[in-house]
Amino acid sequence: MKQMDIRWRQRFEHLQAALKRLQHAVQVHTQMPGDDLIQIAVIKSFEITFELSWKTMKDYLKYNGADVKLPREIIKQAFSDAMLLDGQVWIDMLDDRNLMAHVYDEKLALMAIAHICQRYLAAMVQLHDYFLEKMR
Repeated sequence: MKQMDIRWRQRFEHLQAALKRLQHAVQVHTQMPGDDLIQIAVIKSFEITFELSWKTMKDYLKYNGADVKLPREIIKQAFSDAMLLDGQVWIDMLDDRNLMAHVYDEKLALMAIAHICQRYLAAMVQLHDYFLEKMR
């Protein structure tokens, strides 16, 4: 059981670093919204932060006895366990992440960036704060 406790905590440390990079990318994007490289940085930072988010949730749920494996079921269980305040925004994140990972279309990319800036970042910060509280 101790190893599972350490695992989610280690993953959370990586999540914290990724979230800081995403926050920075979003901040720069607000200053230079038309910059293609910044747009790519926002999308890539989001993808990394999202991956670490659901994997941290998975490790934490496993530590607490839940056996869930796929991102969608992990999100549903995390919402059920009150880790997430808005389960739908996380399902939307999953859908956007899957779309961006397999198809690059500039319109879709701009839409995803808007979602990241307007909805997803706040949800990721809320999850971060949840885990930060559990670290104490």
